[in-house]
Amino acid sequence: MSRDRLTSLREHPRAAPSIRRAKALGGLAGFFVSALAGFGQSAPFASTITRALIGGIVVYLFTWAAAVAVWRRVLGAQAVAAIERARERGSLPRSDAE
Repeated sequence: MSRDRLTSLREHPRAAPSIRRAKALGGLAGFFVSALAGFGQSAPFASTITRALIGGIVVYLFTWAAAVAVWRRVLGAQAVAAIERARERGSLPRSDAE
């Protein structure tokens, strides 16, 4: 039996675009919320934009970490389900540990 490597998040056809989309939307949302908060309090333009950029970067990083964590769980669950389907078909032997 060959040992195939599991697909990484970067190579997965649904995970990679989903993570990229989440990062983009998170960064934009963080930027706009921070900018609106600054402009709403009549803060100077330069400091508002600086804080908005920092806010966008922080939310971008948190969103990236959350998206990766979610997709790792999803891919792990998909791998377990694929193993169970293969065992039901009889193409994989059952292990004694289970």
